[in-house]
Amino acid sequence: LSQLTYEYFLARSWKVGADVDHEAERIDRQKAAFGGDTVARLKDLNVLIVGCGGVGVETAKNLILSNVGGVMIWDPSACRPADRGTNFYVTDEHVAKGVGRAYASLPELRSLNPFCRVDVADASSNVGISDDLLLGKDILGTGRPLAAVVVTSLGIMPKADLLRVNETARANGIAFILAANHGVTASIFSDFGPRHEIADATGEPTQTLAIANVEIIDSKPDLLSIHGINHGEKVVIVTVAQTEHGLDDGDVVSFDDMRDAMACLNGKAVKVKRVAISSPVSDT
Repeated sequence: LSQLTYEYFLARSWKVGADVDHEAERIDRQKAAFGGDTVARLKDLNVLIVGCGGVGVETAKNLILSNVGGVMIWDPSACRPADRGTNFYVTDEHVAKGVGRAYASLPELRSLNPFCRVDVADASSNVGISDDLLLGKDILGTGRPLAAVVVTSLGIMPKADLLRVNETARANGIAFILAANHGVTASIFSDFGPRHEIADATGEPTQTLAIANVEIIDSKPDLLSIHGINHGEKVVIVTVAQTEHGLDDGDVVSFDDMRDAMACLNGKAVKVKRVAISSPVSDT
């Protein structure tokens, strides 16, 4: 390295004081774990968490550390002695003063990530969680609506209100999740609406394979056995360099870094089928 390049490298690697972009550093670490697309989607999410018991405060903590755009917490209940065993932010002083569980949790939740907006949704109204709250277009000043509602207790609101919140969320493209703990048992329910698409059916990380050969066969011979492809149909046989590729019928692959005459394939996604070679049957 030249001296100039070396000094530039040091300047980029050892930023201090006001020059440090802490959010960028946090996002860089997230990208390594989640991928850039997921990180970008997380930053656009505003989530309403109903209930600040054990499940609620843990959910809020994890979302805030994941660097979502904003988290609102709603819980009209005052702190009780039992909360000391589930909500790790509730103190004896909170219990003695009857502080609301949401307000008792707020300072510590805010301290987890200065780049995530965290606040308490007003629980003083007799209407509970209103449609105005659910359908707000500028949640916590982010300029975006709610993306999800997470209910963490079955006893925090009447059943009729719970069903109304679910129906309102479903009708307006807001994910609705119920996750409640009942001692040794738990309940989980999710409603992502009628148009929810699963982009990652398995949760497995994306696999990168190297193409060893591409061959176009104008008429499939009987020697090749491909499910759903008849004799004489045109097929494209792609051979990968890895012997253990793990691909199966119906899996989707996309092409990248194709060059020259095959550059037109870059970015295209196709479903694959496995190819088997049938053993010829002798007449003797």
